[in-house]
Amino acid sequence: MSRLNIRKIRESDLQKGFLESLDSLRRASNLNRRRAKAILRNIASSKNHVIFVAEQDGVIVGSTTLLIEQKFIHGGGKVGHIEDVVVSRGVQGAGIGQKMVRFALRYAKSRGCYKTILDCDDKVKPFYTKIGFKAHSNGMRYDH
Repeated sequence: MSRLNIRKIRESDLQKGFLESLDSLRRASNLNRRRAKAILRNIASSKNHVIFVAEQDGVIVGSTTLLIEQKFIHGGGKVGHIEDVVVSRGVQGAGIGQKMVRFALRYAKSRGCYKTILDCDDKVKPFYTKIGFKAHSNGMRYDH
């Protein structure tokens, strides 16, 4: 296996498998490229919304999103929220997801987050437990 590079997303990644890698989570590869560029530019305009990609052999094989929320409580502390951890089907099980989450955790800490949280399905709890996450509260959802 060649070297894995985890870094912030670039617009050129839209042509290197980023949207296709998201298909492992929910279909995204059919998104119009112009719309995808507009979405990425909107995300990139916020210093508190970061997408990290895992690149291998010039192809994006995974990604995760980190949102940083400023609080009034905890002395104005910050909370990291991890979303959309995804690894392309062909390379799942190679430790890429774990490396991306650890990268996002280090980044959140470097930005002053006192904790980082995420919601996940019961079937992937063991994955996050291995990284050091603990079950803490119930996730709730309201669909619009």
